[in-house]
Amino acid sequence: MDLNQLYKFRDMVINGRWKEVEDIFNKSIQLKAMGATIDLSDPKAPRASIAELMPEHGGGIGSSAVNGGVIASVAELALGLLGLCYFKEGMTATAQLTVHYLKPFRTESLNAVALTQRVVGNRIFGTVELSNDKGEVCAIAYGALAKGISM
Repeated sequence: MDLNQLYKFRDMVINGRWKEVEDIFNKSIQLKAMGATIDLSDPKAPRASIAELMPEHGGGIGSSAVNGGVIASVAELALGLLGLCYFKEGMTATAQLTVHYLKPFRTESLNAVALTQRVVGNRIFGTVELSNDKGEVCAIAYGALAKGISM
């Protein structure tokens, strides 16, 4: 995305054109490669998911559980979406992410929802709950985004 496209994207976010923003993410090569999608129907509680986990999402050698890196990637994606609500102040970027793995994800899908916990100075602190296809929370992530990054 060149700088001109980035400014157009930022304008979409600032003007609350959430469906268009969601579509751009969901058509991106990055999310397609992950098999992930996002949902911005509530931009204050953005969602990220992998609706159909594939063998390449597995951990270890032949494990039936989802790889921890895949879980962390979905957590970071959901956390990063919290920054969209602050784009009037500039771009955002993940500054810190900690994932607590509570139980193995032996599931058909992975779902994440992020919530802002607090904003202090130029940091947005958030949590992400990651759940399996039964709605059981299998991991919780805590993170911070830097905000106000100039383009």
